[in-house]
Amino acid sequence: MSPIPPTLSQEQRVLASQVAVANRRRRAEVKRMVKSGDLSLEELFELAEREACVAQMRAYDLISALPAIGEVKADRIMTKAAIAKTRRIRGLGPKQRAELFKALVR
Repeated sequence: MSPIPPTLSQEQRVLASQVAVANRRRRAEVKRMVKSGDLSLEELFELAEREACVAQMRAYDLISALPAIGEVKADRIMTKAAIAKTRRIRGLGPKQRAELFKALVR
């Protein structure tokens, strides 16, 4: 038996939609800041501790947003650090973070 989602009022659905849009915009803004170099990897992890919407960003999206790193390099880095493509920033362990810093911070 599959769980039944809660029934929401129209106001609750509208509010949830607005929150979701705001979260997507914030993650897109953070990715732009990372790509431009305005936000370092250390600062991003500190920001993820304070903001849940940033912590929900996929690690692959973060890595591929870095300057001079495309999809192929991002895949290589993720494989070497033993990070699944679906892993979120919040879910990275200390060893995985250390591997990311070793691979990305120069």
